[in-house]
Amino acid sequence: MKKFVLFCCICGAAFLFYYLDNTSENAQIELPTLHSKNALLLNEKGDVLYEKNADAIIYPASLTKIMTAIVAIEGSVNLQKQTIVEPQTITKFTAQNASMAGFKAGDFVTMEDLLYGTLLASGADATGTLADAIAGSEEAFVTLMNNKAQELGMDNTHFVNASGLHDDAHVSSVRDLSKLFRYAIENPTFYQILTSKSYITHVPNELTISSSLFMKIAGADGAIVGGKTGYTPEAGLCLASIIEKNGKRYLFITTNAAGQAWTPPQHIEDALTAYEAI
Repeated sequence: MKKFVLFCCICGAAFLFYYLDNTSENAQIELPTLHSKNALLLNEKGDVLYEKNADAIIYPASLTKIMTAIVAIEGSVNLQKQTIVEPQTITKFTAQNASMAGFKAGDFVTMEDLLYGTLLASGADATGTLADAIAGSEEAFVTLMNNKAQELGMDNTHFVNASGLHDDAHVSSVRDLSKLFRYAIENPTFYQILTSKSYITHVPNELTISSSLFMKIAGADGAIVGGKTGYTPEAGLCLASIIEKNGKRYLFITTNAAGQAWTPPQHIEDALTAYEAI
Protein backbone atom coordinates (compact mmCIF):
# COMPACT_ATOMS: atom_id res chain seq x y z
CA MET A 1 0.00 0.00 0.00
CA LYS A 2 2.83 2.36 0.93
CA LYS A 3 4.53 1.65 -2.40
CA PHE A 4 1.29 2.44 -4.24
CA VAL A 5 0.89 5.74 -2.35
CA LEU A 6 4.54 6.63 -3.09
CA PHE A 7 4.03 5.78 -6.77
CA CYS A 8 0.94 8.00 -6.89
CA CYS A 9 2.84 10.85 -5.24
CA ILE A 10 5.68 10.57 -7.76
CA CYS A 11 3.24 10.52 -10.68
CA GLY A 12 1.39 13.49 -9.24
CA ALA A 13 4.59 15.46 -8.79
CA ALA A 14 5.72 14.65 -12.32
CA PHE A 15 2.38 15.75 -13.75
CA LEU A 16 2.46 18.98 -11.73
CA PHE A 17 6.00 19.73 -12.90
CA TYR A 18 5.02 19.11 -16.53
CA TYR A 19 1.87 21.18 -16.19
CA LEU A 20 3.61 24.14 -14.59
CA ASP A 21 6.48 24.01 -17.08
CA ASN A 22 4.10 23.75 -20.03
CA THR A 23 1.86 26.49 -18.68
CA SER A 24 4.84 28.77 -18.16
CA GLU A 25 6.09 28.16 -21.71
CA ASN A 26 2.66 28.86 -23.20
CA ALA A 27 1.99 31.95 -21.09
CA GLN A 28 1.25 35.14 -22.98
CA ILE A 29 4.15 37.59 -22.90
CA GLU A 30 3.59 41.26 -22.26
CA LEU A 31 5.55 43.47 -24.62
CA PRO A 32 6.02 47.23 -24.32
CA THR A 33 4.62 49.34 -27.11
CA LEU A 34 6.03 48.14 -30.43
CA HIS A 35 6.88 50.24 -33.44
CA SER A 36 5.35 47.59 -35.71
CA LYS A 37 1.60 47.61 -36.32
CA ASN A 38 1.50 43.84 -36.85
CA ALA A 39 3.39 41.25 -34.83
CA LEU A 40 3.38 37.59 -33.85
CA LEU A 41 5.71 35.80 -31.42
CA LEU A 42 5.85 31.99 -31.40
CA ASN A 43 7.80 29.43 -29.43
CA GLU A 44 9.42 26.38 -31.02
CA LYS A 45 6.19 24.40 -30.82
CA GLY A 46 4.27 27.10 -32.63
CA ASP A 47 2.40 28.34 -29.57
CA VAL A 48 1.45 32.01 -29.79
CA LEU A 49 3.13 33.99 -27.01
CA TYR A 50 2.19 37.45 -28.27
CA GLU A 51 0.16 38.83 -31.13
CA LYS A 52 -0.84 42.22 -32.46
CA ASN A 53 -3.16 42.56 -35.46
CA ALA A 54 -1.84 39.20 -36.66
CA ASP A 55 -4.69 38.54 -39.10
CA ALA A 56 -4.81 41.99 -40.70
CA ILE A 57 -4.10 42.03 -44.41
CA ILE A 58 -0.64 43.50 -45.02
CA TYR A 59 1.89 43.89 -47.79
CA PRO A 60 4.75 41.44 -47.15
CA ALA A 61 7.44 43.34 -49.10
CA SER A 62 10.67 41.29 -49.18
CA LEU A 63 9.38 38.75 -46.67
CA THR A 64 8.00 37.38 -49.93
CA LYS A 65 11.52 36.13 -50.61
CA ILE A 66 11.11 33.52 -47.87
CA MET A 67 8.60 31.81 -50.15
CA THR A 68 10.74 32.46 -53.23
CA ALA A 69 13.71 30.76 -51.60
CA ILE A 70 11.93 27.70 -50.21
CA VAL A 71 10.11 27.06 -53.50
CA ALA A 72 13.43 27.36 -55.36
CA ILE A 73 15.22 25.04 -52.93
CA GLU A 74 12.50 22.41 -53.20
CA GLY A 75 12.45 22.80 -56.98
CA SER A 76 16.20 22.37 -57.42
CA VAL A 77 17.82 19.00 -57.93
CA ASN A 78 21.35 20.42 -57.79
CA LEU A 79 22.15 23.74 -56.11
CA GLN A 80 25.47 23.85 -57.98
CA LYS A 81 23.67 23.93 -61.32
CA GLN A 82 24.60 27.07 -63.26
CA THR A 83 22.38 29.54 -65.00
CA ILE A 84 22.92 32.97 -66.57
CA VAL A 85 21.77 36.38 -65.37
CA GLU A 86 19.87 37.82 -68.29
CA PRO A 87 20.32 41.50 -69.27
CA GLN A 88 16.56 42.09 -69.23
CA THR A 89 16.40 40.94 -65.61
CA ILE A 90 18.92 43.58 -64.54
CA THR A 91 17.22 46.24 -66.65
CA LYS A 92 13.76 45.40 -65.32
CA PHE A 93 14.61 45.63 -61.64
CA THR A 94 17.03 48.53 -61.95
CA ALA A 95 14.19 50.52 -63.55
CA GLN A 96 11.98 49.69 -60.55
CA ASN A 97 14.68 50.78 -58.08
CA ALA A 98 14.57 47.33 -56.47
CA SER A 99 17.22 46.16 -54.05
CA MET A 100 19.92 44.17 -55.87
CA ALA A 101 22.45 41.56 -54.80
CA GLY A 102 25.06 42.83 -57.25
CA PHE A 103 24.93 40.29 -60.07
CA LYS A 104 25.69 41.58 -63.55
CA ALA A 105 24.14 40.76 -66.90
CA GLY A 106 25.87 37.75 -68.38
CA ASP A 107 27.13 36.35 -65.06
CA PHE A 108 27.08 32.57 -64.80
CA VAL A 109 25.81 31.83 -61.30
CA THR A 110 24.81 28.75 -59.33
CA MET A 111 21.41 28.23 -57.76
CA GLU A 112 23.19 28.47 -54.41
CA ASP A 113 24.61 31.89 -55.35
CA LEU A 114 21.11 33.08 -56.20
CA LEU A 115 19.63 31.78 -52.95
CA TYR A 116 22.21 33.68 -50.91
CA GLY A 117 21.51 36.75 -53.04
CA THR A 118 17.81 36.31 -52.33
CA LEU A 119 17.88 35.79 -48.56
CA LEU A 120 20.95 37.78 -47.50
CA ALA A 121 21.01 40.73 -49.88
CA SER A 122 17.30 40.63 -50.76
CA GLY A 123 18.24 41.01 -54.41
CA ALA A 124 15.56 41.18 -57.06
CA ASP A 125 18.25 40.27 -59.60
CA ALA A 126 18.55 36.98 -57.71
CA THR A 127 14.81 36.30 -57.40
CA GLY A 128 14.17 37.08 -61.06
CA THR A 129 16.95 34.76 -62.19
CA LEU A 130 15.80 32.02 -59.81
CA ALA A 131 12.24 32.26 -61.10
CA ASP A 132 13.37 31.95 -64.72
CA ALA A 133 15.71 29.04 -63.93
CA ILE A 134 13.12 27.07 -61.97
CA ALA A 135 9.90 27.71 -63.88
CA GLY A 136 10.82 29.45 -67.14
CA SER A 137 9.25 32.76 -66.16
CA GLU A 138 8.34 34.77 -63.06
CA GLU A 139 4.65 34.29 -63.81
CA ALA A 140 4.98 30.50 -63.80
CA PHE A 141 7.12 30.62 -60.66
CA VAL A 142 4.51 32.73 -58.85
CA THR A 143 1.98 29.99 -59.54
CA LEU A 144 4.27 27.61 -57.64
CA MET A 145 4.48 30.12 -54.81
CA ASN A 146 0.71 30.41 -54.54
CA ASN A 147 0.33 26.64 -54.69
CA LYS A 148 2.75 26.31 -51.76
CA ALA A 149 0.87 29.02 -49.86
CA GLN A 150 -2.35 27.08 -50.30
CA GLU A 151 -0.61 23.89 -49.16
CA LEU A 152 0.57 25.63 -45.99
CA GLY A 153 -2.88 27.01 -45.16
CA MET A 154 -1.94 30.62 -45.88
CA ASP A 155 -5.52 31.61 -46.58
CA ASN A 156 -4.96 35.38 -46.55
CA THR A 157 -1.98 35.29 -48.88
CA HIS A 158 -1.72 35.96 -52.61
CA PHE A 159 1.58 36.49 -54.41
CA VAL A 160 1.95 38.46 -57.64
CA ASN A 161 5.73 38.45 -57.96
CA ALA A 162 8.80 36.73 -56.52
CA SER A 163 10.54 39.87 -55.25
CA GLY A 164 7.96 41.49 -52.99
CA LEU A 165 7.81 44.72 -54.98
CA HIS A 166 4.55 46.46 -54.23
CA ASP A 167 1.34 45.42 -55.92
CA ASP A 168 -2.10 46.03 -54.39
CA ALA A 169 -2.95 42.34 -54.95
CA HIS A 170 0.29 41.07 -53.37
CA VAL A 171 -0.86 40.50 -49.80
CA SER A 172 -0.50 38.35 -46.70
CA SER A 173 -0.79 38.51 -42.88
CA VAL A 174 1.81 37.99 -40.18
CA ARG A 175 -0.02 34.82 -39.10
CA ASP A 176 0.26 33.46 -42.63
CA LEU A 177 3.90 34.49 -42.80
CA SER A 178 4.56 32.67 -39.53
CA LYS A 179 3.24 29.45 -41.11
CA LEU A 180 5.61 29.96 -44.02
CA PHE A 181 8.57 30.87 -41.82
CA ARG A 182 8.10 27.88 -39.49
CA TYR A 183 7.97 25.59 -42.52
CA ALA A 184 10.96 27.14 -44.29
CA ILE A 185 13.42 27.05 -41.38
CA GLU A 186 12.93 23.30 -41.03
CA ASN A 187 14.76 22.98 -44.34
CA PRO A 188 18.50 22.70 -43.52
CA THR A 189 19.60 24.55 -46.66
CA PHE A 190 17.22 27.42 -46.04
CA TYR A 191 18.25 27.66 -42.38
CA GLN A 192 21.96 27.65 -43.19
CA ILE A 193 21.58 30.47 -45.70
CA LEU A 194 19.26 32.54 -43.52
CA THR A 195 21.61 32.43 -40.53
CA SER A 196 24.77 33.24 -42.51
CA LYS A 197 26.40 36.65 -42.16
CA SER A 198 28.04 36.68 -45.57
CA TYR A 199 28.80 34.55 -48.61
CA ILE A 200 31.21 34.70 -51.55
CA THR A 201 29.65 33.70 -54.85
CA HIS A 202 31.02 31.27 -57.40
CA VAL A 203 30.91 33.70 -60.31
CA PRO A 204 34.27 34.34 -62.08
CA ASN A 205 34.60 37.72 -60.37
CA GLU A 206 33.99 37.04 -56.70
CA LEU A 207 31.01 38.84 -55.21
CA THR A 208 30.68 39.09 -51.45
CA ILE A 209 27.05 39.09 -50.35
CA SER A 210 26.42 40.35 -46.82
CA SER A 211 23.30 39.88 -44.71
CA SER A 212 21.20 43.04 -44.72
CA LEU A 213 19.96 42.02 -41.27
CA PHE A 214 23.30 41.38 -39.57
CA MET A 215 24.71 44.61 -40.99
CA LYS A 216 22.12 46.44 -38.87
CA ILE A 217 22.49 44.56 -35.58
CA ALA A 218 26.17 44.95 -34.72
CA GLY A 219 26.54 44.40 -31.00
CA ALA A 220 23.41 42.27 -30.73
CA ASP A 221 25.01 38.99 -31.71
CA GLY A 222 23.37 36.01 -30.05
CA ALA A 223 19.95 37.57 -29.69
CA ILE A 224 18.82 37.39 -33.31
CA VAL A 225 20.42 34.40 -35.01
CA GLY A 226 18.89 34.93 -38.44
CA GLY A 227 16.06 36.54 -40.32
CA LYS A 228 14.71 38.26 -43.39
CA THR A 229 14.12 41.99 -43.60
CA GLY A 230 11.72 43.80 -45.89
CA TYR A 231 10.66 47.29 -46.84
CA THR A 232 8.44 49.17 -49.24
CA PRO A 233 6.73 52.50 -48.52
CA GLU A 234 3.39 50.68 -48.44
CA ALA A 235 4.56 47.78 -46.24
CA GLY A 236 6.79 49.72 -43.86
CA LEU A 237 9.75 48.02 -42.21
CA CYS A 238 9.22 44.24 -41.91
CA LEU A 239 11.17 41.44 -40.26
CA ALA A 240 10.85 37.68 -39.84
CA SER A 241 13.45 36.75 -37.22
CA ILE A 242 14.74 33.78 -35.27
CA ILE A 243 15.47 34.61 -31.64
CA GLU A 244 17.37 32.30 -29.30
CA LYS A 245 17.38 32.68 -25.52
CA ASN A 246 18.21 30.26 -22.74
CA GLY A 247 18.62 27.44 -25.23
CA LYS A 248 15.15 27.95 -26.74
CA ARG A 249 14.20 29.22 -30.18
CA TYR A 250 11.46 31.72 -30.92
CA LEU A 251 10.06 33.20 -34.12
CA PHE A 252 9.05 36.85 -34.28
CA ILE A 253 7.36 38.27 -37.38
CA THR A 254 6.57 41.97 -37.67
CA THR A 255 5.39 44.33 -40.39
CA ASN A 256 4.41 47.97 -40.74
CA ALA A 257 7.02 49.72 -38.63
CA ALA A 258 7.53 53.35 -39.56
CA GLY A 259 10.66 54.45 -41.38
CA GLN A 260 12.63 53.64 -44.49
CA ALA A 261 15.33 51.10 -45.25
CA TRP A 262 18.04 53.66 -44.36
CA THR A 263 16.46 55.07 -41.15
CA PRO A 264 16.82 53.66 -37.60
CA PRO A 265 15.75 49.99 -37.78
CA GLN A 266 12.59 50.07 -35.69
CA HIS A 267 11.65 46.55 -36.82
CA ILE A 268 14.91 45.25 -35.38
CA GLU A 269 14.38 47.27 -32.20
CA ASP A 270 11.04 45.45 -31.83
CA ALA A 271 12.77 42.06 -32.18
CA LEU A 272 15.27 42.99 -29.48
CA THR A 273 12.38 44.15 -27.28
CA ALA A 274 10.80 40.72 -27.68
CA TYR A 275 14.15 39.10 -26.84
CA GLU A 276 14.32 41.02 -23.56
CA ALA A 277 10.72 40.17 -22.66
CA ILE A 278 10.95 36.41 -23.22
